[in-house]
Amino acid sequence: MPYASSRRLFADFLARPKSNKAEPTKTGKQTDRHNLLVYLGLLSGYRGAFGLIFLTACLTEILYLAVPITTRHIIDGVLMRQAPAVERRSELIFIGIALFLMLIAAQAIDFWRRFYTSLVNGRFVRAMRLRLYTHLMNLPLGKLHELKTGGIVSRLTSDAENLTGILQMAVISPGVAALRILITFVILIHWHLPLALVASGFIPPLVYISLIYILRIRPIYRSVSNDRSAQDARTSEVFTGIRAIKAYEMHLVEKRRYNTGQALMFRKNIHASLRESAVDGIWNFLIPMTSLAIMVFGGVFFLKGETSVGDLVAFQMYSGMLLYPVWRMVFSLSQIQKSLASLERVLDMLALQREENPGILPAPEVVRSLEVQKLSFGYRENIPVLRNVNLSMRPSHIYAIVGESGVGKTTLIDLLCRFYTPSHGQILLNGRNAEDFELTAYRRLIAIVTQDAILFDGTVGENLFAGEADQDGTSLTKALQAADAGSFIAELPEGLDTLIGERGFTLSGGQKHRLTLARAIVRKSPVLILDEATAHLDTISEQKIRSHLGRLKRGRIVIIITHRLSTVTHADQIIVMGKGGIEATGSHRTLLKRSRTYAKLWRAQ
Repeated sequence: MPYASSRRLFADFLARPKSNKAEPTKTGKQTDRHNLLVYLGLLSGYRGAFGLIFLTACLTEILYLAVPITTRHIIDGVLMRQAPAVERRSELIFIGIALFLMLIAAQAIDFWRRFYTSLVNGRFVRAMRLRLYTHLMNLPLGKLHELKTGGIVSRLTSDAENLTGILQMAVISPGVAALRILITFVILIHWHLPLALVASGFIPPLVYISLIYILRIRPIYRSVSNDRSAQDARTSEVFTGIRAIKAYEMHLVEKRRYNTGQALMFRKNIHASLRESAVDGIWNFLIPMTSLAIMVFGGVFFLKGETSVGDLVAFQMYSGMLLYPVWRMVFSLSQIQKSLASLERVLDMLALQREENPGILPAPEVVRSLEVQKLSFGYRENIPVLRNVNLSMRPSHIYAIVGESGVGKTTLIDLLCRFYTPSHGQILLNGRNAEDFELTAYRRLIAIVTQDAILFDGTVGENLFAGEADQDGTSLTKALQAADAGSFIAELPEGLDTLIGERGFTLSGGQKHRLTLARAIVRKSPVLILDEATAHLDTISEQKIRSHLGRLKRGRIVIIITHRLSTVTHADQIIVMGKGGIEATGSHRTLLKRSRTYAKLWRAQ
């Protein structure tokens, strides 16, 4: 599909029917209410901290609210009072010092509150990210394949960060603002009801107008977040496959794609900013207009003798204190739209079903048998990949699984590793259903080497031991020798402590595969699976590794998946897979005579 311009995409976005529904089965309000309840549950361990933050914020507001009252007293009760100058000067100095100390106390409390808020928010974000990260790590393999890398990263970073603002904006800030409005309005009404109505008369219609604008912003921010996730995922793919990008001169195409996505997000952000700016403009106009109205109407009441100069000054000060918290409440609602969009995305991720782990039994110390009975599986309903597969494997044997591409060889291995749950049938470990064993303990029995050499940024040793305790020298030497990895590791600048970079980019392709093979051998698992593990190795390295398999299979079940049949002629049993299941089993010579598929594959070598 040709890339549409960002302007056309943006026009399509604006033309879509407006809906606040986050899910087809729930209204927007129901979804928000549900999400906020879940969010409050996530904050259960921080309620005391946020309660303390709220109380200190209220105390600060009360201290600041004393300033206009004190100013009014200074003007009317000190400066305008008929008394000796010395007496008034002493009282003025005393009030000034008291007010100065009160403001210092208010600033000190507010400074502590801000610091403590940052501390609590930081702890919450760290815990939230860890929870989300752990949840993602426990998702089924199929679900993780559906998720885009960029989407996962954005939820762990920006979305998790935005969650800290919900309680602040939804509860603390509005609560403090409501307290200030209540106290201020009571004071103004007590002093002069008509002027109090003048100071607050513009607020209701402007709040209503602001809400109409702001409630339309959240869908835009959610759309921008989704666009950003998609683009982050694409960017990750581009730089992961940068060799292909350069080789096929795809950089101009990817540049256009990236620029279109950025322009679309820019337009959406500008559209949202215009709506927010309209609200800000209304409020920025309101504040001087209210001050002007107080001066005009207050002046009229002053000329009538109903108010004093101190009243006018105090009303001017309180009008700002009345309008600012109302503006903060409306602004908080605007910011909540961003946070709620992030909350929806995080909760959507947390709602994904984890891997099923029904087992409670510990893993057996010795694996005596691994069997597959009447196993069927399909990634999509009514489209089976495997049908009625039966297989029995014993330790100290090498089992080779061969067949044409797409017949389900790797799928069978994924089922053995319990990455997926069979549709029908079962996998038996020592005669018991594999699902009876605790999942992590079961997987520790299996070491797998995949066709893609999966390495991580770090040292050779960190990748080799994969979180396991360092092996003793003799065992490590044997493992490296079996994987034909000892010689190249010894030649590295710092041996096992050599940094290999992201995805092991400092190593050659063959070195990566030998290192991943050594990692599997070091694990000493009773089941060793080699899924095209030697496909990228040269013939000499492959022969060296094959010569060690006779020793490696002692006490182990070794399963080899390969298209290169010359590497498995020595296997104790060769399993030929065809469409939907196992077509034939036997030795190399037997299968050449009895299996048409195997003979065809052999001749194609």
